[in-house]
Amino acid sequence: MYFLRGTTSDAAHQSMIALFCRTRGYSNDMLSWIIGLFRRPYVFDKGSFGVLGAVRGEEESEAVQQLRKEGYYVFRNRLPEDLCDRLLAYAVSAPCKLRPMDGTALGAPQMAVYHREAPQAVRYEFLAQDLLNNDDVQALLADMSFASLAQEYLGARPVIDIVALWWHTKFSDKPDAEAAQYFHFDMDRPKWLKFFIYLSDVGPENGPHSFIAGSHRSNAISPELLNKGYSRLTDDEVREQFDDDRFIEFSAPRGTIIAEDTRGLHKGKHVESGDRLVMQIEFSNSLFGAYYPKTYLRPDLVPNLAAAVGRYPDLYTYLQGQ
Repeated sequence: MYFLRGTTSDAAHQSMIALFCRTRGYSNDMLSWIIGLFRRPYVFDKGSFGVLGAVRGEEESEAVQQLRKEGYYVFRNRLPEDLCDRLLAYAVSAPCKLRPMDGTALGAPQMAVYHREAPQAVRYEFLAQDLLNNDDVQALLADMSFASLAQEYLGARPVIDIVALWWHTKFSDKPDAEAAQYFHFDMDRPKWLKFFIYLSDVGPENGPHSFIAGSHRSNAISPELLNKGYSRLTDDEVREQFDDDRFIEFSAPRGTIIAEDTRGLHKGKHVESGDRLVMQIEFSNSLFGAYYPKTYLRPDLVPNLAAAVGRYPDLYTYLQGQ
C-alpha cells in the first residue's frame, strides 16, 4: 500500500516494530540499505556554512563517525543568543497543547499559554503548523548544515518529518510516561536522525535529555528488553543491561545542539526544579511508518527557505502536506 498510495497501514507499521524487536535491529538495517539504493543523495554545496559549521566539513565527518559508534553527538557551535531569545519569547507567549499525563483520560486537546511560575501539566507542546509559520523556525529548516549531516548519516536522501517544540515542567513529583520520562526507543521510520536544541539552560535538576550510548546499534538492546516490545522501561531495568558509563545526561547551556539516533534508548529526565525548553527537528530516510498530522508551508516563506524548497523539494515533501 505504501508504494502505491504513499501511506502506511497501522498493521504495516506494527510489523516493522515487531521485526525490529525480533531481529534486534537488523531488519531496519536491511530496509534502510534498500531505501538508500532508490533515494539517491542530494549534492549539497561543500564548504557553505550553517549553524552546525561547514557543510561536508571536518566536524560533519567527526559527528557522523561518533553517531555511528555511540549514537549521539554534541556540536561545538551553539544556536546564537539572539535566536534563542526570540524562540524563548515565542514559547512564553504562544498557545500550546497540554499533554495528558499518566492516569488521565484523553479528551479534547487543552490549549494554553505556558506560565513558567505556575505550570498546569508536565509537558506543553506547540503545534507543528504554528511552528512552521514562525520565521525563525523557517530559517533553521533552510539551514543545509543539518540536512547535509543527516543525509551522510542516513545514507539516503533525507526528508524532514518532525518539527517540534515543548516544555517539560516540575508539575509532577514523579516521572511521567506520557511525557517520555522513562527509557524507550523510537520506531516511527526505518531510519532517522533527530536534532535536539536546548532553548533554556539545562542542569541536572532541569530534566536533561538522557541516552544510553551505543544502544542504537543492532544487537545492542538485549532480547529481555526487546521482548517487552514498544514500551517504557524503568531505570532499574535498563541498568541491569548496561554499564554506568553508557548512561549519558546532557546538562548544557541554552543553544546546545545534540544529534541523536533515538533508535537507542533515551528519555527526558524528570524535572525536579525549573523547566526545560527543547526544539526538535527530525530527518528520515523514508516516510514509511507512523502517521503524523499533515502540515503545510505557507506561501510567503522566508527567502532562504523558499530557495531551499525550490532546490531540494524532496527534503520538504512532508511539510507541504504530501
